[in-house]
Amino acid sequence: MDHRKKQLIYLSRCILNQNLRFPGIAISSGTINEIIEQILRKGIGIEQLPCLECLGWGGVERKSFFKYFPTYFKYRESKIFPILKLFGKVWIWKYRRLCKKQANLVLNQMEDFINSGYSIVGIIAMNDSPTCGLSKTINLWNSVKKFKSLGIKLSDFINPEFDKMKFIIPKLCDDGTGYFMSEIISGIKQKDLTIKLIEFNPWNDIKEETNRINNELELKKF
Repeated sequence: MDHRKKQLIYLSRCILNQNLRFPGIAISSGTINEIIEQILRKGIGIEQLPCLECLGWGGVERKSFFKYFPTYFKYRESKIFPILKLFGKVWIWKYRRLCKKQANLVLNQMEDFINSGYSIVGIIAMNDSPTCGLSKTINLWNSVKKFKSLGIKLSDFINPEFDKMKFIIPKLCDDGTGYFMSEIISGIKQKDLTIKLIEFNPWNDIKEETNRINNELELKKF
């Protein structure tokens, strides 16, 4: 018998690698150490969730997002915006299909682990994301409507600066669940799996977030 503990936890990929975050909003140089260190100390294995924004929005730089976003921003209050929105909805529909496909792959892997006698301690999801948000997410269309009232300029996104983005992103968030996490939650219910889902709020105090997550996952007992 080898030394495996048969316990693992799933993390949003950008918790393990902040270089994957949307441009301008990385809160650390690499991993979010406070979260990772606690898991490593307990000898719990780590599985990363796929970054759907990188897969579906044109890589690390989100090239396809920035290809269309300036046009939506420019014409957000014009008569042609409903037409642009129609094309945008097709884009989002394709993106949601990708989210569902990737979620099914993750869920099948989770089920395999569980059927093989492993314990999934939980899932920690990045909570300010239109994709991985668990209780806070960014509704892409609602956010466009907020730009004027928040005084957001196109340049704030084209050439993002952290000090501005740390104000902008929380203001754009609404209560709700992102596209990918919605599919994960749906799949967990369909497969009748018992897995804790925990949000990580990147704009809150990291130490407080770490303590809360540790308590919710009951890491002290491991």
